[in-house]
Amino acid sequence: MMYQPEIERIGEELYFVAASPATRRLRTQAELLSQTDVPVLITGESGSGRATVARLIHSLSLRSSFSFMTVDCGALSEDLLENDLFGSEHTGVGGQSESTLGKFEQCARGTVLLEEFDAMPTTVQQRLLRLLETREFTRCGGRAPIRVDVRIMVTFDGDLETAVQDNTVNQDLSHRLSVFQVHVPSLRERHEEIPLLLGHFMNRLTRRYGVPAPRFSSTLLEACQKHEWPGNLRELENFVKRFLALGDEQAALEELDVPSNLEGTIRHANGNGVEPPRINGSTEEKSSLKILVRNAKGEAERSAIAQALQQTHWNRKAAARLLNISYRGLLYKIDEYRLAPPTVLNGLKEAK
Repeated sequence: MMYQPEIERIGEELYFVAASPATRRLRTQAELLSQTDVPVLITGESGSGRATVARLIHSLSLRSSFSFMTVDCGALSEDLLENDLFGSEHTGVGGQSESTLGKFEQCARGTVLLEEFDAMPTTVQQRLLRLLETREFTRCGGRAPIRVDVRIMVTFDGDLETAVQDNTVNQDLSHRLSVFQVHVPSLRERHEEIPLLLGHFMNRLTRRYGVPAPRFSSTLLEACQKHEWPGNLRELENFVKRFLALGDEQAALEELDVPSNLEGTIRHANGNGVEPPRINGSTEEKSSLKILVRNAKGEAERSAIAQALQQTHWNRKAAARLLNISYRGLLYKIDEYRLAPPTVLNGLKEAK
């Protein structure tokens, strides 16, 4: 059965793409849950789009005209997280009482998404449970109960039962949060969407930078559909960014671990049968990225990578050998430091 693809805008630079049975079901679930005010537990692998699903539910609900905020529970210490969520009260200069609003008050009538809520300390979990039970809480350092109307969603990528047994998650809280669960399938469970997603990410990026889009050949599309994508949508988007910046199909196929005989077919089809340039010099003369990381800061690492790429005329495999790091590791570093061949950089500057 063929599905008409849907690309639904749900925020600035944020879209929900549905072109498979799995994401169609997900869209239907989101619409049903948008009509309720109960908490929602969103499960799935990292990078699969759990936060996007939360935004979709919010955008379809009557709360869509109010705030949506995200809190990473694993990124803050216990005190900072508690203050960030519930706010605080303290006595300021001159004995005046001063208060700071937390996310729950800032998002009154809106939605708060708690990412990786199992990383939340147990004391904060107990306060969250009370809020869910009574719709009331007190600010840190305060005494007066505050009533608030806010919808809470959480994301989780483990097994909830195991987390409860390990005392990572409060059992009563887990019961409250797991009444309605939504599972976001991994990208390998919806591989038929990959061509659409590749085109979607490429269109967004080329509009942003005002540059023409390189073409995805049938061979590259097939390789993308067969790839496992352990990083899911996040990994796929980063792949598209690198392909746009470098415009090198051979490098893209190498990143996807396509067999060398297939790479040879691509090189022949493109009329490029030139072997990568050899790197001369002894092992002692070659710079080691690991040594640079230990003894210098990021700028030195970036400079070393840029120099190796220039020395090898942007042959990434040769540069990786020169730097003594893996090819995939080099690709991530190129993306991290936003490095690009001179021809690409010039094209981006002219387009601005």
